Amino acid sequence: MNPISAFFVRNIIPVFFFYGLAFFAMGLALALASRHKSEFKFVQAIRPLAAFGLLHGLHEWIEMFQKIAILTGGHSPTVVEEIVRLALLILSFLMLLAFGIWLLGSGNVGRWQQYGSISGMLGLWALGLVVVKSVLQPPPGELIALTDALARYSLGIPGALLGTWALMAQQRTFHEHDMPQFGRDLVWCATALFLYGVIGQIFVRQTVLVPSTVINSTLFLQWFGIPVQLFRGVLATLLAFYMVRALRAFELETRRRVEAANLENAGLYQEAQEREKLLGDLLKQVVGAQEAERQRIARELHDATGQSLTAIALGLRGIETILGDNRPQVVKQLREVKSFSTNALDELRRIIADLRPSQLDDLGLAAALQWYTRTFEQHHSIPTDFIIKGRPARLPAEYETVLFRITQEALTNIAKHAHASRASVTLETCTSQICVTIQDDGCGFDPKTILAGAGQQQTGWGLLGIRERALLLGGHYEIDSKSGFGTRVRASIPLEKEATDVENTAALG
Repeated sequence: MNPISAFFVRNIIPVFFFYGLAFFAMGLALALASRHKSEFKFVQAIRPLAAFGLLHGLHEWIEMFQKIAILTGGHSPTVVEEIVRLALLILSFLMLLAFGIWLLGSGNVGRWQQYGSISGMLGLWALGLVVVKSVLQPPPGELIALTDALARYSLGIPGALLGTWALMAQQRTFHEHDMPQFGRDLVWCATALFLYGVIGQIFVRQTVLVPSTVINSTLFLQWFGIPVQLFRGVLATLLAFYMVRALRAFELETRRRVEAANLENAGLYQEAQEREKLLGDLLKQVVGAQEAERQRIARELHDATGQSLTAIALGLRGIETILGDNRPQVVKQLREVKSFSTNALDELRRIIADLRPSQLDDLGLAAALQWYTRTFEQHHSIPTDFIIKGRPARLPAEYETVLFRITQEALTNIAKHAHASRASVTLETCTSQICVTIQDDGCGFDPKTILAGAGQQQTGWGLLGIRERALLLGGHYEIDSKSGFGTRVRASIPLEKEATDVENTAALG
């Protein structure tokens, strides 16, 4: 025996430890990776491969402890210990078979057929063991070695060959998914598993079972100068190394899935933004068309209906003057009719002012709000203060219209629902924004409840109108209210450069 062989024989315990550690580490890594969600069949199939690594690692460590006991105390393994060791070895090979069968046939073969194939291989091993025992009739100690060798021949080698085939098939799947680097890793895994199964498992303990009578671990040591366990350990290390490298495919798959989801979300977000912009543009057009229609109706009412009512009132006054005191009964009726026409004219003027107050177009927002709060106070007998903060100036028409309609809607809600004894309107202008605040000391309400029921209970339309008008110009709104503590509505509209230019022009003018 050469010095290298003698060295490894003397240090066979670390070899067994290294051998078992390689398989156990691979099994642990595969068990952790099997929790990934993946479209690859490989992620489900590696569960039995992980079980193979864990069980085979435990088997080698048990054999290591048996060697330690023999070398240190002369203790020979008991039958129970050998049965446990052999059970782990056989289970590990069955898991290797399950890996190959599962990965190759999971798409076409049913679960029970897979279990049936594994059971059939186990049955062949058991039948072979019965035949060998009947023919050779070995003693109990020799039977353990025969059982070990037969398990490696009938389960280990076929399992390794089937696993090699499965890994080569899976590497083609990686290539199809544009992951060639992981396919190459699986080729190395398949190579290591093939050498482990065909060479590593054919060199077993020397027994009376052919071919172990000639091809055994002693012959391997003579040929290659190292124990077969070291050869298996090196291949197990290569298998574990390249298998862990191949598992990075799941990380790449997850990253691709996240990137695809981000792209999809970005597309959905962009689509939502475009829809929101479209809705905003449509809302602007609707509000603009509404205001234009209000202005047209107000002008027509003023020019046509208003003038007609004024002419009727003047005509009735002329008839009243002509009749004098000659026809007192007729004069009385004329005065009543004239009163009706005068009231109708006043009501028409109020409607015209509500539709489109001339102050808003002629004098600006501050003057229009001051006029409207005074009119509101007169019509509803609710004392209403109008407060101006900052320097009032002319704004673009859409700004003035939106803020006026918000104030109008809020004061209408106060008149209808608040039961307030006092109200106030505050217009605040600064460099970056313009705000209008409407406050009352009425009964208050729960804004969330009202807004949630808007459209379903025919309530809350006014608040929705305030919100939509504020958002129309990129502003925001606040509704602060509590039952019994009044309400405060505040709308803030940012002043863009165009609005500032209008203010400056108005100031210079």
